Amino acid sequence: MATKARKQEIVGELKEFFKDGKVAIVTDLSGLTVAEITAFRRKLDTSKAKCRIAKNTLIKIATDTSEFAAIEKLAKGPSAIVIGYDDPAQPAKTVVEYLKSIKKGAVRGGVIEGNALTSDEVKGLAELPSKEQLLSSIMGGLDSGARGIAGLLEAVIRDIAVLAEEVAKKNNNAA
Repeated sequence: MATKARKQEIVGELKEFFKDGKVAIVTDLSGLTVAEITAFRRKLDTSKAKCRIAKNTLIKIATDTSEFAAIEKLAKGPSAIVIGYDDPAQPAKTVVEYLKSIKKGAVRGGVIEGNALTSDEVKGLAELPSKEQLLSSIMGGLDSGARGIAGLLEAVIRDIAVLAEEVAKKNNNAA
């Protein structure tokens, strides 16, 4: 059993773990092998996310004054917490896809901006396009708009040039 000093050290580590997090996803990883959990953590690394397994009481103490305080309702039974530090949709996508692929574990819910999410809401978050996909579609829209404006300006300039040419021809024929 951990001593009081060790528990305080773990709470400090957990506070650091939650610091700068954008989203927290609570999962039940019971039944997964060590190799599966290791593979899961490696997948999370590519999503700028981390997984931590700790006692629920220590998790609750570490989050009681943070925006992740709502995690208290979700951390019941064996819990693993996934924290996403960048795009909130990417860790959710990674968690949902991995647990679906191995047919083990479950998503209990999550917390984003201080609000608790149900497991269905986390799955809905996983279906959202990534930040990069959203930015590229916005840039594509802006680019096509700019192309449209450039095409219109080009057409106006072309029409003015044709009109000037016609006026010049008319003036030459009249003279």
